[in-house]
Amino acid sequence: LPSDACDRVVMVGGDGTLHECVNSRADGLPWPVGVVPMGTANLVGRELRMPLNRKADGLTRRLLASSPWRVDLMRMTHSDGRTEQAVANIGAGLDAEVVHAIADLRSGASGTGGYIQWIPSIWGTVQAFRFPRLRVTVDGRRTFAAAACIVQNAQNYGGLFRLAPHAALDSGKLDVTLIRATTKRDLVRVVMGALARRAQRFTDVKMVRAEHVHLRCGSRVHLQADGDPAGTTDVEIALLPKAMQLLRA
Repeated sequence: LPSDACDRVVMVGGDGTLHECVNSRADGLPWPVGVVPMGTANLVGRELRMPLNRKADGLTRRLLASSPWRVDLMRMTHSDGRTEQAVANIGAGLDAEVVHAIADLRSGASGTGGYIQWIPSIWGTVQAFRFPRLRVTVDGRRTFAAAACIVQNAQNYGGLFRLAPHAALDSGKLDVTLIRATTKRDLVRVVMGALARRAQRFTDVKMVRAEHVHLRCGSRVHLQADGDPAGTTDVEIALLPKAMQLLRA
């Protein structure tokens, strides 16, 4: 659409739908964008404290009447030069392996049913998981080793967790969670701690804030962006301050 084709855009769906919209134009979205949260995780909808799975027409009217809010985006630059943008989070490690494993379940008729239908695939992925050796460089200064890395622009993660208590869509920073667990038992402990919103208390979890993150690994490790498959490492992630106008009801 040409930039003068409309004043605002409202979509019905989840984080993946918003991700596709954000990446639909090479020059960025010229309009304020609203999302009626009807997905499974609905990270952005939860971040906006919007009611979930309500009738779309009422929420749409409220979104169209609301004031735009400037929020940050994240730009991913892959090793082949391809770029894409993400709104809520980008991950490498177990979470990305799970996203890739259930990608087929989220499409077509089998995409209904929410978290319950994903349990066998998630469990199988955890059982088969091999800990990668990620090198995570933040702001070009400090490099950390990790088995998993989640770069967040939103507090909520996966619809169930709150990993980074200070993350916010307009914070002007990326919140980077580094998981340095080396056994599946430790990894499960971290996951349970994240459910209780206490993951940051573990010694094998480190959180840092940054504006630029470089994820590297000697082997190819899956990536996810906003809950969708996003290729493999290596990748650079840069903060794009106030890059999008978001509508919130």
